[in-house]
Amino acid sequence: MNNRNPYNWLRWIARITGMLMVAFTLFFFIGEVIEGHQRHAGSALALFTPFMLLIFVIWGIALAGLVLALWKEGLGGIISLVCYILVYILNLFNKEATNSAHFITIFIIFSIPSILYLVYWKLNKDELRKAAIFKPENPDKA
Repeated sequence: MNNRNPYNWLRWIARITGMLMVAFTLFFFIGEVIEGHQRHAGSALALFTPFMLLIFVIWGIALAGLVLALWKEGLGGIISLVCYILVYILNLFNKEATNSAHFITIFIIFSIPSILYLVYWKLNKDELRKAAIFKPENPDKA
């Protein structure tokens, strides 16, 4: 009997793209913190409004959802996708955003791993259910 999951390739694409998104964002964040600290003598956080800080916190939760999705694909994918949608909606009301019309592209790109995790989770759940239906109850009697 073949116990291999036919959708493993989808999970690996989601994992690789998700971790690339997390690493990309962390590198950007660390670079901005270092540069802001040097440029503003340690008061770089004072430049952000509470609304912008809220967007950054929700973005961080979305990234944490991508990390969680390494173990729990469904839960992590849902958390990440919901947070990205929330960030997109909040950014539409952000007056400090220079060009919020182009944010849809960023939203779509960063949502791809979340969507892939959810698709994998759904397909895997259906595959497990199908395998349970066709599995004999007692293999000794079959």
